Amino acid sequence: MEPQRPTTAIGVMAALLMAGAVVLDDPAAALAAFSLVLFLAALAIRFRQRVARIAASVKVERVTNRKIIPQGGTSVILTTFASRPEPGTAVSVREILPPGSSAVSSGHVMPVSPDGSATLLYNLTALVPGRLGMPGIVLTVADPFFSADLAMESAPFRGPELDVHPHATYERSRKRNEDATRERNKPSVSRGYHLRSVREYLPGDDIRTVDWKMTAKYQRMFIREFTSVESVPPLVVLDIPGEESGVSDEALAVLVNGANQETAAAIRRFGSVSLLVISGINVLSILLEERNAPRCTGAILDAAHPQVRLHHAYRWKNRAALHATVRTCRRAVSREEGSVRHFHARIASVCRRSLAGPYVPVFAIQVASLLRSVHLTEIYLYSLFEGDDSHVKELAAQAQEQQIRVIPRTVAAKDAMTPRELPGADPVQVIA
Repeated sequence: MEPQRPTTAIGVMAALLMAGAVVLDDPAAALAAFSLVLFLAALAIRFRQRVARIAASVKVERVTNRKIIPQGGTSVILTTFASRPEPGTAVSVREILPPGSSAVSSGHVMPVSPDGSATLLYNLTALVPGRLGMPGIVLTVADPFFSADLAMESAPFRGPELDVHPHATYERSRKRNEDATRERNKPSVSRGYHLRSVREYLPGDDIRTVDWKMTAKYQRMFIREFTSVESVPPLVVLDIPGEESGVSDEALAVLVNGANQETAAAIRRFGSVSLLVISGINVLSILLEERNAPRCTGAILDAAHPQVRLHHAYRWKNRAALHATVRTCRRAVSREEGSVRHFHARIASVCRRSLAGPYVPVFAIQVASLLRSVHLTEIYLYSLFEGDDSHVKELAAQAQEQQIRVIPRTVAAKDAMTPRELPGADPVQVIA
């Protein structure tokens, strides 16, 4: 347990009072110093009790998209954290990475939301062959006076284990499609259009890949490694309305049915699909590269009713808009004079102070981690666009930055508000 800055100041004050009481022989100062010490001890005891209650309420569920990977391969880890929040405390959770592995992104560290939940989504790269087990988590709890790190490595917080195979010469070829394909920068007999590398021949290599010019030049057999071709499954996003929206059951049923049909069609066409079910900025379910259509249907049906939205996004600062405002005001200041110039300078100053704040919404971090974890070219967004739509704008903005096409779809109903356009996305399609 480490003291925070206010606790250190109180401790220094108590020490000074005690020193003054000894030098001046002042009982009142000694009593004040003793009272401060008792106050700090009471705060420490209360903090330890809070940490113990939070730790006792922690529940961790961890899943991975694949448990068998080659050496140097990447597995997507999704960890769901839940706890009972304590007033006046800030909690964050960090995954303990197993030895011989590395995390590609920073998604293995996440602050816990006020309702006591957090979702960690990151890529884990296996550097050595063997079995890699997830050791557990580190819980960081802080209040205005103390902070503590608690390593939780018992059985409920460990697992699953990854089976890392030594680096193989070739990968299994994946199904090719005439459209929506990409080339993977990994060797495969199923050739792509580009040459990846040339290496020496190993027993078992296909003789058809021998580079005869290199072989004749160096008097040793060399083979060519080509990139392989694989399909790119889409991401289906289903935005469930909140309880306060009052949408009709018919409109919600059409929306849910459309998302369910989209996931089934993607699995038939590409072999897998990624699914994200949200309600505003509240993440309800995430399935990455799922090949089981009934599992996608179950996740959709579990959330197919108006949800209680504990958090909203309408107070978020649109950082892109703030940057644009600062640039506009800077140009206005250079050409205006008098009160108009002072007004634009003041607006630019307020926007710059807002941009200086370090706060980044948890939902924005989750979306960024998701888009980095799965290679995407298309996102199908199913939403009624009722009430606050800041969350779908955030999703569309991040997808636009990564050049991912967003196809929004909604329901034609009198109680469903169809937006004129969603910035960074295709025109909104209305489904029957």
